[in-house]
Amino acid sequence: MISLRVDSIDWDTRTLKVEQRKTRSGLVLPLAEQTASVLRHYLVQGRPRSTRPELFLRARCPAGPLTRHAVTDIFDKRAEQSGLPIGGHSAYSLRHAFAMRLLARHVGLKAIGDLLGHRSLGSTCLYLRLDTEMLREVALPVPTQLHG
Repeated sequence: MISLRVDSIDWDTRTLKVEQRKTRSGLVLPLAEQTASVLRHYLVQGRPRSTRPELFLRARCPAGPLTRHAVTDIFDKRAEQSGLPIGGHSAYSLRHAFAMRLLARHVGLKAIGDLLGHRSLGSTCLYLRLDTEMLREVALPVPTQLHG
């Protein structure tokens, strides 16, 4: 997110180009209309006025690019303000939640890994904890009588 630039958005094709830091590869993702609308609103009304190329900038002066630490600070502040019982979670938890939502939608592990910017399947699997409800859906029934 912090590496996104204003020119990462292609408004004509409604896509977003993401440079994967870990794999050093580019990824072109579709932008849902709602997401495009939120980004337009941010650029017009929420983004500090600046000629900087980074998409997301600090709200405080001097306007500059967000850092990993700034994202963590914002997450922690907003989580506390929300009053929701989400203690023990971090901005990094959002990556795990994203991966789990994709898995629940039957997106393949390779595609999930590509979206997360992982080089190996093992790295992707770290994000995918067992989901008990998902396992119940695929579990075989236990026989009530043993044949012997």
